[in-house]
Amino acid sequence: MTIRVGIIGAGFARRVQLPGLRLVPGALVTAVASGHRANAEATAKEFGIRRVYDDGEQVARAPDVDLVIVSSTPDSHARFAIAALEAGKHVLCEKPTALSATEAQRMLDASERRPRQIAWIDHEIRYEPNRRKARDLIHAGTIGELRHLELVLRPYLRGDGRVQTIAAPWTWWLDASRGGGILGAVGSHLVDLCRFWTGSEIVSVAGGAATFDKERADEAGRPHPVTADQFASFVLRMANGVVATVTLSSVAFHGPGHFAQVTGTAGSLVATGETRLEIGKAGAPLEDISAPDDLMGKLPVNNMWARSFVRLARDLVHVIGGAAPEGTPATFRDGWIVQRVLDAVRAGVAAPLD
Repeated sequence: MTIRVGIIGAGFARRVQLPGLRLVPGALVTAVASGHRANAEATAKEFGIRRVYDDGEQVARAPDVDLVIVSSTPDSHARFAIAALEAGKHVLCEKPTALSATEAQRMLDASERRPRQIAWIDHEIRYEPNRRKARDLIHAGTIGELRHLELVLRPYLRGDGRVQTIAAPWTWWLDASRGGGILGAVGSHLVDLCRFWTGSEIVSVAGGAATFDKERADEAGRPHPVTADQFASFVLRMANGVVATVTLSSVAFHGPGHFAQVTGTAGSLVATGETRLEIGKAGAPLEDISAPDDLMGKLPVNNMWARSFVRLARDLVHVIGGAAPEGTPATFRDGWIVQRVLDAVRAGVAAPLD
């Protein structure tokens, strides 16, 4: 069975998703759209895509599209995702789900009116081997009853010794009106990971976000105001009593990159970077139990996001074909729940999530 795919967006989709879809049997990309038509045309030429549009709603209505991947900036997610659902398409939407919980609710409502259509959020690290293994170990009780989670993202030194920062030149990532900011870009994944790992709902959130730079230059040297968050820190309380702390920074110069520690009554799980998972029982040293990744080195962007996207997309194509999901995908309902947390953090007030 061939699933015809329409892509909205020519940034992340061009770098990560389109190369990844080449490794997904049954997926055929038939259309691409970008607000900058030249970008869509260049992408179509590079990947051999036959139809080019300059508006995502045209992809949503295209007759030769079964699945729409919404990979545009977050300020357009709701419009394109709802249009695709209304046109009878399945949808995979990038995160953050939307600009606000209100928009995310509209997306959720549209998906629930069409239960036969698949509506997933691209929280692809649910499919990352180590994070999936950690979930299995947690649910098996390997480290006992959960107590708390610590999740951190800070920049880190690359292999060439240069500091890796997020969106160093100005891009839409630093524009709040378009859905930029470290909280939505990565914090959404970490909030989702807390629910994925614990199997419990978030009942309260307290924390805040901050913007430090007044302006930043783009790649051409033109200055732009910085309006999106560059730092966020917050505490989540789960229904099962677990406490999670999350800290993200796109302006720190050094740090572990991705780091997560899950503490239970009998030991800990520690995920460092993108490829290392360790376990330690109480009173014993950590032991490397990292899961292998058979996609390592097979994509032009060789990171956990790209590799995990391939696994998610394979699962999605199988499910559209009538199979049960092999993983645990994030739905539009999951995206709405995460968006409520992001809104509360940005508001900077403690808030119950009942």
